[in-house]
Amino acid sequence: MERSALKLWVESQKPAVESLLRDLVEINTYTANESGVDQGMALLDQAASEAGFIVERIHARHRLISLRKRGAAPRILLISHMDTVFPPDGDFLHYMALGDGFVRGPGVGDIKGGLVMGLWAMAALREFASDYDVQMIVSADEEIGSPTIRDWYLANPTHADFGIGLEPGFPQGVLTPTVPLGVVYQRRGYGAINFTVNGKSAHSGTPHLGLSATEAMAHRIIRLHALNNPERSISVNVGMVRGGISANTIAGTVEAAVSFRFERLSDGEMTRNAVIEAVLDSCVYNPQLDLWDSATYTLDSFIPPMERTERSQLMIDIVLEQAALLGHNVIPIARGGGSDANYISASGTPAICGMGAPTADIHTPNETIYLPMLHERIELLALTLETLSKRGLQAS
Repeated sequence: MERSALKLWVESQKPAVESLLRDLVEINTYTANESGVDQGMALLDQAASEAGFIVERIHARHRLISLRKRGAAPRILLISHMDTVFPPDGDFLHYMALGDGFVRGPGVGDIKGGLVMGLWAMAALREFASDYDVQMIVSADEEIGSPTIRDWYLANPTHADFGIGLEPGFPQGVLTPTVPLGVVYQRRGYGAINFTVNGKSAHSGTPHLGLSATEAMAHRIIRLHALNNPERSISVNVGMVRGGISANTIAGTVEAAVSFRFERLSDGEMTRNAVIEAVLDSCVYNPQLDLWDSATYTLDSFIPPMERTERSQLMIDIVLEQAALLGHNVIPIARGGGSDANYISASGTPAICGMGAPTADIHTPNETIYLPMLHERIELLALTLETLSKRGLQAS
């Protein structure tokens, strides 16, 4: 793919890119606003179909957009979503040009800028490349952990060889035309468990008639916090505790929430099991009542990490190489927050993330992108896909 020809082509596509971006942002696609999310999907269907791509429905509401395979290239899955965090009854609802190339709007960076980048990078491959096999998945509920498509990701039914997340390219500083943007080589996994400790309530003046759930909770918190392991990047925190009815009453029930983060799936599974064991083990005994405390729990979430591997490093190396050739300022970074790339990684497919729009103030009413840099990053994404299509066959 000749860079100067690609640049001229992207320049010619700017009005269409901006038009679709504006139309997508103007549709409220808050996760719980299912009709709005579906409306956004319908607009994307139309744009992708008119561009000549194949559009499939996955579990009714999600979309898989495919570029017809050419040659023997490995399959690359672009990872994106339609939903946003901004409700339809809020004040942040519209696309707004701020001048000097900056644009503000709900979901303009996370992730509608990435969506249009994905479409046009695929179109560039068809225009200029000789070998490719690229698809783009669009989730309807990523902002709440993709519960209705998570298992699809983990099963990897497309048999993707590589995954590239189109979450925002995070500026390493104030968003300016020259700020370095991070390409994400690793994301930590996350888990959360809600649990309830049960004792027996009584008046504080007659403690032998009760069993303190507060005391039993304290033992559990100490044991849970002992699971922290900075050397393995494992963190565990009980961040919320509530229970009891007064200072002079022995609490019969206390509730808490514990979260944990990890870099490796094996560490996450080990920590999850250790947390559950610590929660369920009884700690306090009243011999007069022959009564132990007890506990119940619910696993609120368990998001696997996006792990760093030799094959994911190949993608990072290609991104940095192509960025240098284009004169883009891109650096590799690790991030804690999860994305759907985490699920692809857990399926055994190497993944990277942060290849989307340059975005500041994500998830706030000031969410802003720098549009000229978005156009430039279409070039970077297209060249990354082409180069990976050539080199990835040997690494697959």
